[in-house]
Amino acid sequence: MSRPAVAFATGLALALALCPWRAGALEPRFDHRDQSGLLVSLEGWRETVAVSGRPTVTELHPRLRLGWSHEVSGEGDELIFAAAVRADGFGDPSRDRYLLGLDARYRGYFGTEELKTFFEIGVASEVRNRFAIGPLFGLGLAYDPSRSWGFFASAAFAAGLGDARIAGFGGAAGLQLRFE
Repeated sequence: MSRPAVAFATGLALALALCPWRAGALEPRFDHRDQSGLLVSLEGWRETVAVSGRPTVTELHPRLRLGWSHEVSGEGDELIFAAAVRADGFGDPSRDRYLLGLDARYRGYFGTEELKTFFEIGVASEVRNRFAIGPLFGLGLAYDPSRSWGFFASAAFAAGLGDARIAGFGGAAGLQLRFE
């Protein structure tokens, strides 16, 4: 090769190396960065309740849960505040019966694809017809067809102390809508 051709090839290679190229498209993200949202779920819980002076009661009951989520970590993880009501009626006013609960959970996601897993850790309380408060731990699976909505299913364990001693295990299936 002649000297001018070598100089031209070297200059071209240097220009290509230093020239900022437009980056190729990144893979689509289905995480929840910079979003808040509304969630609704139907839950089934098996609870064992011990109230002083009464026999221990174990029952299954459905709950309807409505909550608000807000992304807090910059990576898509969320803080969720929710209320749940017993979905099979309010007929029995006994202190052994769950009627209304509140919870605050941190939900951490693993992955940014459509299908991802998550963990939840938080505090759950029952406020009517009895009062109890304690820790909540859960694991779940989420499917987000877009960044603005998705489905989830989870299983959780919760315990509480107060007017009663409560231990419960539950499962949930729900829908989450998100807004920027």
